[in-house]
Amino acid sequence: MKDLKKECFWDYSLTEEEIKKIIKEGTFIEKKKLFEKIIYNAKDKVKFLAYFDKNDLRKLLNSFTPTYNERYINRHLKALKFIFLNEKEDIKELRWKKI
Repeated sequence: MKDLKKECFWDYSLTEEEIKKIIKEGTFIEKKKLFEKIIYNAKDKVKFLAYFDKNDLRKLLNSFTPTYNERYINRHLKALKFIFLNEKEDIKELRWKKI
């Protein structure tokens, strides 16, 4: 949680306990804000998204639309959907090239 606070909430006065409370008991809007901060700022998105309940994570991944850097973020979203939800989507840029 310390790393999550450091990477995603350096500009907020949230405590680690408040972040935990949002993940476990927060409203969907609070969770969405936290999710967005992770998607845009975290180095290890998988590590931090693993804190979320699987049902919450499904809703967050499926409802999120990037507001900037869309191609880059959409590749990450596809990979995260595969990791957490086992949803397979083609990521053209990550395909093996035929020789």
